[in-house]
Amino acid sequence: MKVFAATIMCLFSFNSFALGVYDSLGEPQKTLLKSIVSQLGLVDKNNSIKTKIYNTSSFAFDGGWNSKWFGLNDLSGSKYEDDTEKGFIEVSINHADQGTIFITYLYKPETKQIIVFTKQVRHGPKNLTLEIFEENKSDKDSYVLTHEGPNYALLQLKGFVSYQFYNIQNETGSLVYTRQNKIDL
Repeated sequence: MKVFAATIMCLFSFNSFALGVYDSLGEPQKTLLKSIVSQLGLVDKNNSIKTKIYNTSSFAFDGGWNSKWFGLNDLSGSKYEDDTEKGFIEVSINHADQGTIFITYLYKPETKQIIVFTKQVRHGPKNLTLEIFEENKSDKDSYVLTHEGPNYALLQLKGFVSYQFYNIQNETGSLVYTRQNKIDL
């Protein structure tokens, strides 16, 4: 009986893998990924672009979250009101575990590339923020100190467009992770 149960579990596991990343996602993730692809003006019949987008930003799309996205025609005074201009979308995410996340996707057809800008905002006690800063600042193999003031600092992850903005106000610390990467199509 144990062998039968293990075999059934393996079949379900392999079926999930065979479906692919996109097909195994829940409806909230699929809906958001469809919106991103649509706002970028892309056609994605086989879901490969949606999968690449998900893989680039999966930390934001897993767990408890809700989102609101903005395109070029959301502003009432925007001259992009006809919705024909594509190639830009900013997704704002309230995440239960990861804080507030802003992800901007920019696409130009001639580049066959999506540029992804991610900002993750975290708040916490001053002492925890300072502890994280001091730990990362001392890791000279991984980080470069760009600047440091009396209550703020900036570290860069060596070799990447990836930064950590630190700010202390009273007893609260803020840490904003910002990074840029690309998705080749």
